[in-house]
Amino acid sequence: MPAIQFLRATPVTFHLREPFVTAAGRKTLTHNVQVTVGLSNGVLGRGEASSSIALPGESQNAMERVLKTLIPELREKDIADYRSLIQTCWRLHPYHPTAVAAMECALLDAYTRCKGQALYRFFGGRKTSVVSDLTLSVGTPDRLYKTARAAAKRGFRRLKVKLAGDTPQKDAERLQAVHRAAPKALLVADGNQGLNTSQVGDLMQLLDKARVQLVFLEQPFPKHDLPSMRSFRKKHRLPLMADESVLTPADAQRVFDSGAADGVVIKIAKSGILGALDIIQIARRAQKRLAIGCMEESKLGLAASVHLACGTGAFDWIDLDSVFLLDEPPQRGGFRISGPRLSVAGVRSGIGM
Repeated sequence: MPAIQFLRATPVTFHLREPFVTAAGRKTLTHNVQVTVGLSNGVLGRGEASSSIALPGESQNAMERVLKTLIPELREKDIADYRSLIQTCWRLHPYHPTAVAAMECALLDAYTRCKGQALYRFFGGRKTSVVSDLTLSVGTPDRLYKTARAAAKRGFRRLKVKLAGDTPQKDAERLQAVHRAAPKALLVADGNQGLNTSQVGDLMQLLDKARVQLVFLEQPFPKHDLPSMRSFRKKHRLPLMADESVLTPADAQRVFDSGAADGVVIKIAKSGILGALDIIQIARRAQKRLAIGCMEESKLGLAASVHLACGTGAFDWIDLDSVFLLDEPPQRGGFRISGPRLSVAGVRSGIGM
């Protein structure tokens, strides 16, 4: 197979259509880095790393610097050895997962293009489309009501609501407003590590009283606080999903072994593609739930996650909504968007961008 001839890391910045607010912070821009892998036969593979409030060490400058250090390690290597090349990248920069994951996406895009195989088929080809939720960032109840109502009119039947962690009463009012605006929608709440056990307990009581049902609660406690996660599961029936607590397959095994979560939210930007596949297998063996999420990637950066979700068919909840949150120029290919449905049907090789 062809060798890697050149690699590029290109900084890009996108505006968010509205400020994105969570318990961890606020964003109006996302500073990303796009990766291009060029092969000796002219094939290009592409990926994208997104900055995130959840991973403050992954600034645009840091990600660009890491990616550039990988260039001499990969240049002139055979793309058929993609697995060993990916392992080399993770070995050299284990503490910069988002940057390394972007390179991994570009390598696998290039490899599957050479094979004439769509990436979702590389993952198993279980489905050709998935239906995403829409994330609603922290806001006033009135604003959330309007946003949720507009989302429901656009066809979204699954909504993720960010919690502020200020007071249980205020967070309950936010969720109640969304429920009133979209009573048929399935709801999840995401604490982004911003709550304590007392706040979460009070919030559960308020939601029960208001008859607001959640599908699951995502990462309300700090990522290393497995005892609080385990305690929550003993007291409440609501499934608890780990997000920031799980970056690696070893993290997933530890969280499940300790009884700290009912499932895990996988993100390529945290775990990479091969790592995500390993976490899927760990979760399946443990009979745990799976969700897939994203950072603030453009359509280019999100494409690999859409292919992973479709190809494996492994996920109960799809949170691949960054294309609805960013104000980016139109990009052709990768996947088609129809309301909340994301489809890879028709992609013939790679991610199809």
